[in-house]
Amino acid sequence: MALGVLLPMCCQAFLERSDFCIETSPTLLIDMDRRVVMPSEKQKKCLITATTLTVKEKDSLIDTMCTDHGSTTMKKSIHHFFKLHNGELNGRGAHQEICSGNAHTMLAWVPYSIMIQNYAAELNPKERLSYIAKATNLEREKTELCHFRHTDLVNGVLDNLFTCVVMIFEDNFYGVEDNINVLVELQPLMYQLRNVTYLPWRNVTNSYKMHLGNAMLKNPSGQRKPIYGSINYAYVEKIRLNTSSIYTPEHQLEKLPLLLEHRGSVLELNEAGEGGLDVHEQAYFGRTMDAKSDVKVQIIGQWVDQHREFSADVYEYYGHGLVRFKLPITGARLTLVRIDGTEPAFEAPESSNLAKASLFRDMDAAPAKLSVNGSAEFNEWEAEEEGSSFYPWFVISCLLIGIVLVIVIYGIVRVYNKKQKERQKYELANTNNTQSCA
Repeated sequence: MALGVLLPMCCQAFLERSDFCIETSPTLLIDMDRRVVMPSEKQKKCLITATTLTVKEKDSLIDTMCTDHGSTTMKKSIHHFFKLHNGELNGRGAHQEICSGNAHTMLAWVPYSIMIQNYAAELNPKERLSYIAKATNLEREKTELCHFRHTDLVNGVLDNLFTCVVMIFEDNFYGVEDNINVLVELQPLMYQLRNVTYLPWRNVTNSYKMHLGNAMLKNPSGQRKPIYGSINYAYVEKIRLNTSSIYTPEHQLEKLPLLLEHRGSVLELNEAGEGGLDVHEQAYFGRTMDAKSDVKVQIIGQWVDQHREFSADVYEYYGHGLVRFKLPITGARLTLVRIDGTEPAFEAPESSNLAKASLFRDMDAAPAKLSVNGSAEFNEWEAEEEGSSFYPWFVISCLLIGIVLVIVIYGIVRVYNKKQKERQKYELANTNNTQSCA
């Protein structure tokens, strides 16, 4: 199995703010009443801590903010909440956004004192707004939604002048001593593409070949037999995601950094949708070798561009491992630039007994050529060229044909000479008879 590690991108990778922490468990009353003498390591590390709302708290908030329970000012009043992105103040929103469903539902509470220390300096003192909060009275063991003034936060009011008015009937208020927590909206930092399923369609384009390494096959025994070997190699697999297939009008996703599940790792892509992964593989090879022989092997890798389509689930990532399902997508495209196969290149064999090592000659006896992951289809090894045994037979055949031609020519010449002699005798006999008659 391939092992992947995240590679540094050409541009700076996204970094989570280390002093901004997210808690998903609600703060209990007993914890609120406890006086911390020695803060823990986590408390020392977390300058800002946001605690997400429970399901019950969220339902109560929506019911109170979006439904009129007798307050004559609720529909006319506009109360605000803060938006935090990676612990940084990134704007404010009105409660109508929560009621209409336009706001992200990842809501959280941040202590009022923390808001003063970290965000009050970024606010305009001239604004006249009110912010949504919750107040918890430990003596009465009661928690209610309330709203407080913008000027209290800007001026850092931490005494009896601070008031957080109850939200519904506005007939009561809470003070700073009542554990005031301000409502904030956590904005996603990036999207995670999880549960990736590749579709059947693919388009593969072969690229260049690369030398991966050298090895040696040895057969020390006295018998001719198959010998196998393997080498480990590493390369950088490149991923190029077609971002236009992700950020479509149908999906309505913001252009955030992307995390892609690939080869059992979570890979961070840059703004162009590109990333890289260190991959470690093993290549197998073998051939039939004669007794007491050895041969050097070079392993060659074939680079390919694989164009694939896939479906995945999109999750919003808020930091510190907090994720939330967003929507499923299909038809997304990416290109994988990787080594898809390997092949051995055998050099001239060396033997102590001058016996030549040969490749497999028949398909039945040939061992399988294994791919890099051991699961690809099997191919027979190339057979050794048989030109070495053809040359002697060619020479012998030429000699035999030459001998036959010589015998045939000799016979023809001999018959021709014999006929010439008989003709000369006949002509001589005719000449003698003519002279006698004269």
